[in-house]
Amino acid sequence: MQVRPRLFATAAILALLVAAFGFACASSDSRLPLVHRALPPSPSPAPARKPNPYAAAYPGLKTGAVESDGHYYRDHVLVLMYHDVSPAPTDTRSLSVRNLDRQLLLMKENHFNWIDMAQYRDFVLHNRPVPENAVLLTFDDGYESFYRYAYPVLLKYHAPASSFLIVSTVGNPAKGGVPKLTWEQVKEMHRQGIDFFSHTFDLHAYANTDARGKHPAPALAARLWLNSQNRRETEQEYESRIESDLRQANARLKAELGSDNHVLAFPYGAFSASALNVCRKLGIDVTLTVKAGINGPGQTNGFRLNAGGMANDPDLQIALMKQALQRLGNARFAGAQATQVIAGKPAIAAQARAS
Repeated sequence: MQVRPRLFATAAILALLVAAFGFACASSDSRLPLVHRALPPSPSPAPARKPNPYAAAYPGLKTGAVESDGHYYRDHVLVLMYHDVSPAPTDTRSLSVRNLDRQLLLMKENHFNWIDMAQYRDFVLHNRPVPENAVLLTFDDGYESFYRYAYPVLLKYHAPASSFLIVSTVGNPAKGGVPKLTWEQVKEMHRQGIDFFSHTFDLHAYANTDARGKHPAPALAARLWLNSQNRRETEQEYESRIESDLRQANARLKAELGSDNHVLAFPYGAFSASALNVCRKLGIDVTLTVKAGINGPGQTNGFRLNAGGMANDPDLQIALMKQALQRLGNARFAGAQATQVIAGKPAIAAQARAS
């Protein structure tokens, strides 16, 4: 009759041992490393899904079916803007190779038509016809990743593209930062039809506009503070500085690629009336900003839709592109002293109203 109490006691002891064993395994890998290696790993929590910028900015935007003969807009060009491209992005501004590939596939399947910069300039300056659903692909900053990752995808789809170089950084590792293209890479891609234009020679930076450094602004778009003279640049000094930089960029591009440069992408999208005047003086007759919009004839200072970034959803992007005229067609540059927020920084840009 004493067997039953003994069974209960044994079961209780076993239950206590199992509980203690489980607690030890869960509480410390270092105390029981062999046990930890023997057990299957606990599943990692799913990463938080980043909000899609298109869904937030354009309420009601939804993906749709493939339209192989879609008709979305005519006599307009949608310019897409990219920066870094990477197989496994860690920077929020970087686009995955997979998403770039899917973007181009969806554009092709949905009857979007890629054009090159020569066609775009002819359209903007001379109202020459472009195909319906026309798209111009642009890449800023001249990252080495453009050659390694974006260029093969562009070749795969036979998609023309334009790259805007910070000319002083090309083939110049002393500049530091994210690795940039070499002139050998630029020339190889240029032979295969990729176009290269100016993103300034060395003005892709913020600089102080006052003695205390409280109001930094893009160096191309504002009069800067001269510490040695304890004052701001005069308007004449400002124009002379940016003219010298842009002239140097144009000269180097012509020396390396053999053609004149007529296009500039403004760093951070920031510009001024004086900057526009200097551009025209140097034969730069087409400029591009970072403000979302769609371009018609005469839009020499153009809008661009950001198509990069880790949060990019190619399917939603295509949905927005299909509705570009309705969603982006009313874009205008603000008045004389517009403020754009770019990469978390306030960029003061004296902007002319778009025609």
